[in-house]
Amino acid sequence: MRGAGNLVKAGTYTLKVSGEKKQMLKCSVCGIRFSETQSTLFAGFRYDDQTIKSIIVSVAAGDGIRATARKLSISKDRVNKIVRKAGVYVDMALSNLLHSLYLNDDQLDELWSFIHRKDIIRKSKQQL
Repeated sequence: MRGAGNLVKAGTYTLKVSGEKKQMLKCSVCGIRFSETQSTLFAGFRYDDQTIKSIIVSVAAGDGIRATARKLSISKDRVNKIVRKAGVYVDMALSNLLHSLYLNDDQLDELWSFIHRKDIIRKSKQQL
C-alpha cells in the first residue's frame, strides 16, 4: 500500500526505447518487487512518460490515430493500444469517482443535462 511506509526502493531499470530510468519498489511485508508504474496508465509500455502523455494530449485535442502516429513517429498500432488503455484507465477512475459521490436524483439529473448539452455542442461543431 502506497503511503503506509511498507515500500522501499529496490533498484532501477532502463527503458530500451527511450533510455529513461524507472524505479523498482519492494514491499517490506510480502517481499514482492514491482515497477513504480505498476497499476498506472504507463505500466507495460516501453515509451517514456512524456511520449505517452503526448499521444493522449494529441488524440484528446482531436488528432486522429494516424496523424498522431505520424507526428510522433510511432506505429499507429502502438498509438491505438496506448489510447485504448488510457480509455479503460479513465473509465475505471471515473466509475470509482462517481460511485463515491452519493448524488441525489436532482444532482444526477443536472449532471446528465450538462453532459448531454456538451455532447450536442461537440456534435454540432463536428458538422461544421
